[in-house]
Amino acid sequence: MGASRGQHRAAPSLEPKAASTPLPEQTSWAPGGYYAQGLGAPPPPPPMSVYPELFRVPRLQSPDPVQFTCPYCMNRIVTVTTPVPGVLTWLLCTGIFVAGCFLGCCLVPFCVDSLMDVRHTCPVCRQELFLYKRL
Repeated sequence: MGASRGQHRAAPSLEPKAASTPLPEQTSWAPGGYYAQGLGAPPPPPPMSVYPELFRVPRLQSPDPVQFTCPYCMNRIVTVTTPVPGVLTWLLCTGIFVAGCFLGCCLVPFCVDSLMDVRHTCPVCRQELFLYKRL
């Protein structure tokens, strides 16, 4: 029992050999978090948006349906238009009410589509693309 003491063999290591990984003094840390190993300066940062033209929705000046490429589903579609109450609708309603027509006549602007704003949506993904404002 006393002879076997100190004669233990070390278990094989599961870590990779030290010769395959570079020592800290062989590599230098460059600004920006890149290892400079003779490759030169780190690459420039990526641009702010990879696809800026996809998310720049133009403001269209049309209450009518328009042909458009949806930035959400990437389909070429004709927009679906829906009238929604806007600033002009509420101003006319308030003006008619103040003028003395408060027995329901002030609600007429909410029934006339040409006095309301127009919401354009995609028929495929149902996302709102833009809003045409009358005022």
